[in-house]
Amino acid sequence: MHPFSVQSGALTLHGLTFGQGKEVVIALHGWLDNCHSFLPMLEHNTLTATWYCVDFPGHGLSDWRGSDAHYYFIDYIDDIYNLIEQLGVNKVHLVGHSMGAMAAGLFASCFPDKVNTVTMIEGLGVVTTPSKKVVEQLRNAILNRRRVNKKAPRQYESKQIIHQARAVQSDLPLDLIALLMDRNIRETEQGWLLRTDPKLKNHSGFRFDEQQCIAVISEINVPCQLILGSEGYQFISDNLNKYANYYKSLIVNEVEGGHHCHMQSPEQCLQQIHAFMLQTGAC
Repeated sequence: MHPFSVQSGALTLHGLTFGQGKEVVIALHGWLDNCHSFLPMLEHNTLTATWYCVDFPGHGLSDWRGSDAHYYFIDYIDDIYNLIEQLGVNKVHLVGHSMGAMAAGLFASCFPDKVNTVTMIEGLGVVTTPSKKVVEQLRNAILNRRRVNKKAPRQYESKQIIHQARAVQSDLPLDLIALLMDRNIRETEQGWLLRTDPKLKNHSGFRFDEQQCIAVISEINVPCQLILGSEGYQFISDNLNKYANYYKSLIVNEVEGGHHCHMQSPEQCLQQIHAFMLQTGAC
């Protein structure tokens, strides 16, 4: 395990790299998580590929977007493109969890020449908004920005309090929450602060509608795998039922666990990823 950093425009992105091999895997975490999401899978394994697990902007140790900028999902596609360029590789395998899975699929749709395979963990398609609600979506986003901008950063007396707060919203045990969240927090003289940019909690000003989601999926020309947690989020299974037929090549596997099944069943999940890469002939 080694830290790395790359430039994405004016931002510095940080992450961790694991293993050594000619095949390159880029791992993309979920919303409000960070690259530690992939530690259980990778830190104790002998790997035949080189993995780059990156913190998206505003997460973990990576820079925040500018004070006048916001976090649009589509901008993560630019960040992935910049990362691949900075690494100087021609093609990569993408492994994404939740939001990262959706970003991986959208990137593969846009740039199939740069992608060997896509593994999506508890994430499929994109989050959509019906076309008739586009005005409501934008109005709520603008009003939500005002509310978030007025809030002062919250200080916590200990990092354990942060762990407990995350536990209320998570299916993970406290030891895995600590592993994940310790990269998202920092200690100051006044207490503990979250490293994550508060603007990440702003409502999205724009989302694809369902037909646009179908159009995106229909353009994916590389092998895809979906890994579901046995106790994962229902909306992922709902998306599978809606969109599975639009994938040209999609394999679905299930492992034990919830939405963060790659942390709860790390060895099983990693085996599925490597087996998929091998059976597609991409490595």
